[in-house]
Amino acid sequence: MNLTKQVKEINWGRIFLFYGIVLGGTFLARKLPNLLNLLLEKITDIPFSFNFNHGLVTFIVAVLFYQFSGVKQSITLLGEKGMKSLLFPIVLFVCYGVYGMGNDYEVNRHLWALLFCCFALVYNIMEEYAWRGYLIDGLGKLNFVFKSIISAIFWSIWHLLVFNNFDQYGGFWIFFAFCIVFSFLLTFAVFRTKSILVAAAIHAFIIQINLAALICVILFTLLLLTWNKQWIRK
Repeated sequence: MNLTKQVKEINWGRIFLFYGIVLGGTFLARKLPNLLNLLLEKITDIPFSFNFNHGLVTFIVAVLFYQFSGVKQSITLLGEKGMKSLLFPIVLFVCYGVYGMGNDYEVNRHLWALLFCCFALVYNIMEEYAWRGYLIDGLGKLNFVFKSIISAIFWSIWHLLVFNNFDQYGGFWIFFAFCIVFSFLLTFAVFRTKSILVAAAIHAFIIQINLAALICVILFTLLLLTWNKQWIRK
């Protein structure tokens, strides 16, 4: 099927309705108090920086659109290989858990790393359910390259509502370029595994740039490249 036909077969009205609701919901959610922090304040004095408000919005909108918009869901939480997808979060937790993460709260660095990875993974599952889940499925038979680019554009612009600034990245356009490159990796991951959990674990490895992250990259790459290989002959 040629590109022109692929583009014409996409229900762009449905895609932009989905995106518009996500943007509007994210804008409103960011105006609300940090619901996660309000919950954690009841059990700990440690001020976690995570804000799940906008992640919940993207997740809920994606679930509703999967349910009612007529898009067939091919990308699920565990994907085609089921429990094998758990290898990706296991790699994430082992690498960071062994390496550890420093903190100012006198929490064991290894325990802190596991806690941080847990929060990051849960948040990224919610986010990836929209950008590498519903959006990729909603783009129908469009090829891998264009799905990667479109999801990257939508994803990066959405962050304008999430971040106060992009100084840590050197500005928005550098962040935009990062989203393009990273979206190719995440989209390849869901093409290969059909798993949102896999994409979320890969997304979460950029918690820090250190040896743990490097090892994660190497192991994730090996897992993706050998995903469908059978090591035991039947």
